[in-house]
Amino acid sequence: MPEGYVCLVVPVMLRPDPASPNTACFGVIVKCDEAGYCGFKIAQDDEDTISRIVGFFPKYGRAKFEQAMNWAAHDIEYAIDQEKKRPGAFANLIRPRENVIRYGAAQTAKTTDPVAELDRQYELLVH
Repeated sequence: MPEGYVCLVVPVMLRPDPASPNTACFGVIVKCDEAGYCGFKIAQDDEDTISRIVGFFPKYGRAKFEQAMNWAAHDIEYAIDQEKKRPGAFANLIRPRENVIRYGAAQTAKTTDPVAELDRQYELLVH
């Protein structure tokens, strides 16, 4: 068993107002090439996080936020699938852009269990 894997950790954020620097983290992606793992967790079933973010961005509203989470989940799933066929798809997903859904700078984490690291990072960054 390896001593540990080095994983990329990428926050998934909402920034509904391009004129404002305010963002709210609603998910996280953990990608660990050494372990052949790439997974994500977003706040789709996390009512406390949803309420907190909707309260922070009341003009954006719950319906739009739920739609943004669905878009993010779809885009992440697609990028994970495409990365197997076309290396670079993941890097394209998380590149900086002007959009409501933003991906934070990739950080690294060392872990022996990438799946558990995803849960740990979600608790740390989102919840």
